[in-house]
Amino acid sequence: MLYLLQVNVGLILFYALYKLVCTRDTFFRSRRFILIVSLVLPFILPFIDVREWLESRDRMIMLTHFDYSAVLPEIVVGSEVAETGSRVFVLSEWIGYLYLAGVVVLLVRLVVQAFSLYRLIVRMPEKEINGVRVKCLNDPSGPFSFFGWIFMNPATVKEDELDEILTHEMAHVKQHHSVDVLLAEMVSICCWMNPFAWLLKREVRLNLEFLADRKVMEAGFATKSYQYHLLGLAYNHKYGLSNNFNFSHLKQRIIMMNKKKSNGAGHIKYALFVLPAFALLVAGNISCSQGASEKQDAKEETVAPDSVAAPTDGVAKDEVFMVAEQMPEFPGGMKELLKFLQNNLKYPENAMKNNVQGRVIVQFVVEKDGTLTEFKVARSVDPDLDAEALRVLQIMPKWKPGMQRGKIVRVKFTVPVSFKLQ
Repeated sequence: MLYLLQVNVGLILFYALYKLVCTRDTFFRSRRFILIVSLVLPFILPFIDVREWLESRDRMIMLTHFDYSAVLPEIVVGSEVAETGSRVFVLSEWIGYLYLAGVVVLLVRLVVQAFSLYRLIVRMPEKEINGVRVKCLNDPSGPFSFFGWIFMNPATVKEDELDEILTHEMAHVKQHHSVDVLLAEMVSICCWMNPFAWLLKREVRLNLEFLADRKVMEAGFATKSYQYHLLGLAYNHKYGLSNNFNFSHLKQRIIMMNKKKSNGAGHIKYALFVLPAFALLVAGNISCSQGASEKQDAKEETVAPDSVAAPTDGVAKDEVFMVAEQMPEFPGGMKELLKFLQNNLKYPENAMKNNVQGRVIVQFVVEKDGTLTEFKVARSVDPDLDAEALRVLQIMPKWKPGMQRGKIVRVKFTVPVSFKLQ
């Protein structure tokens, strides 16, 4: 879930910058590169480890020490303990199921679309028109292409439009535009809950039409005539993975055809795309190293009772991760952790009598051997409530330790516990 969050934030950042920087120029080839980068980099950057480089730069130390803890669902202690905790867990579980269901449905749709195109390739007769091999359609669908194939119904196309259409579709074929379309489709499936993934897919398709339109203009065809032909074509198209001649957003395409070519010096602004890439790198490599500030914090921490096992001599005290690739896990998973806390947490009598309630936030470290250490109240409400939250968390059994880059690491957890009265 953390990885998907980073990916989706990356898509949002890249889309926002693309709309801000690129949509007014005519650098369509550069735009194509930027759009591909915007689709691919958010999936790659979370895996790149630059933590050592960041920590070697004094100005970046504050960023790399930012407390980006893994926060568990809130545990509520009161008259509705079990129900509230269960609802939190069930809701998070159902969100996961909903996401997977959406991915499956969209993947099935993608397979159906691909199969429809495959049937056309196999079944439709091929004919050479003006030196170009074309799959001849029987229905009135507009011209379109998919990888190396061009599809159209010659009976519905006027003679004076043929060369323009073929030039347009050959541009899609020769420049391998179907690769971009498939890439954008896969990203929108993986991130279907994110509207910006769909917006990026639309920008990819639109820019490919700009590129194909430019090829028609460079071939010497009259601009006005070509635009009228675009307006005259029927918008009947049912093959979603293809590059279609009569793709919508005609107004934007016509504006771009009439736009004066941008000055080459304008490419300098594309350097701004380093910023979201760098921001994603920093966010993906945030960690917490033990230094002087943590030594000071250690003096103020609540000491665990004797019943809590101390870490063995082999546990290294070198670094505490706020987020790891594989987070530590309570025996049996989060559901069992919630059950354990709900069964053991009790509302303190003094707090009940004095009508004290609130949200206590407790932090602890899961060591490399699974023991729990360095308990402290990160947010206090009342001494009795604080003590109860600490008491139960300190009697938890050993956890399965976290993993980073294939190695066992120390990881800090933050657990919010809400005490509520009727």
